[in-house]
Parts: sequence; structure tokens; C-alpha cells
Amino acid sequence: MNKQEYIKGLEEMGLPKEEYIILSGGSLLLRGIREKTEDYDFCITKKLAEEINLYDSPKDDNGFYTPFKNCQMMDDFDGTPFDVVDGYQCESLESILAFKRRVNRPKDQDDIRNIEKYLSLKNI
Repeated sequence: MNKQEYIKGLEEMGLPKEEYIILSGGSLLLRGIREKTEDYDFCITKKLAEEINLYDSPKDDNGFYTPFKNCQMMDDFDGTPFDVVDGYQCESLESILAFKRRVNRPKDQDDIRNIEKYLSLKNI
């Protein structure tokens, strides 16, 4: 989905913006570093996790729950560094870059290059 579709989906979920942080692909999409993303990944507060019955949702091997279609969440809000982008709390680029460098999957290579380029231009 593109940025407009992503934001529309966020609005349809109706989650309070201060209760979640958009991770990885969504964070890159909102910043214009990526043109598309396939799903929603969030860190959410324990309060929101309880409100949406997160713990009754299926959980994968990485600790993410899937409470909605194309949406993965974990209740690890505290300590996740974020910036506010277009009114949304988005995982920091430094955090995303560190993770993608650590796992270094083939699918992350374009993101790594694009984040590095974005950060170098931002620091000029």
C-alpha cells in the first residue's frame, strides 16, 4: 500500500495516536523513504493492548501479535525511540537502521541504503 492507503488504514483502525509507535516499513513510508509497505507493525502500550484484547490474538515466533488483518503488534512501547512524523509516532531511523543492519536480510538491503542516504542528506 502507498502512503495515502496506509494513512487511511490507520484512521480506520481508530487507535489513539499516543498509544502506539509505527515501526519499520510504515515509519519509512510516512517519511517518504519508501513508496510502499505490505502491512502495519506497531509497538503499543500495555493499556491499548488490554483495550483491544491483544493477548487473545495469534502470536508469532518474533513476539508479534496479529489482532487485525495485515497488522502486527507487540506491547513493547516503552524504550522504543521515535520521532513524530505527520502527527504519528514513528520509530526512529537510527533504530530501524540498527535493526536492519543486525539482521541484514536480502529484503532489507534497499532500506539500509535509502536510510543511510536520507540521514546523510539530512545532516548536510
